[in-house]
Amino acid sequence: MLGAAAELVQQEARDGARSRQGRVIVVFQPHLYSRTATFAKDFGAALSLADEVVVLDVYGAREKPLPGVNGALVAQSVTKPVHYQPDMSRVGRQVARLALPGDVVITMGAGDVTMLGSQILDGLRARPQYGR
Repeated sequence: MLGAAAELVQQEARDGARSRQGRVIVVFQPHLYSRTATFAKDFGAALSLADEVVVLDVYGAREKPLPGVNGALVAQSVTKPVHYQPDMSRVGRQVARLALPGDVVITMGAGDVTMLGSQILDGLRARPQYGR
């Protein structure tokens, strides 16, 4: 049985897949170390519904880090092409290199992943085929 957060990831990936012509690229930031430790494999299975995945480090919020619990733990369980990216400042450029016209990029998580939309768009606009 998947946790509620993993179910949400799975549903978003399914919905994106139904309404697309291109691929679904998910940028996922796990929330809380305890939740990531418990659900890393479930998150990985749910994220595997996407065509490509970028996993960020854990947004710890109120929790202190747990040894060995980070985004790489989730990334190891993804069966599709996956990129572990611990540096938030590189995500926009990385996603811009991955995305093709027609692809859908979904950012997911409860942390500062919600701030990446403009960074990703800036990275896409900087590509030669999009111009500025």
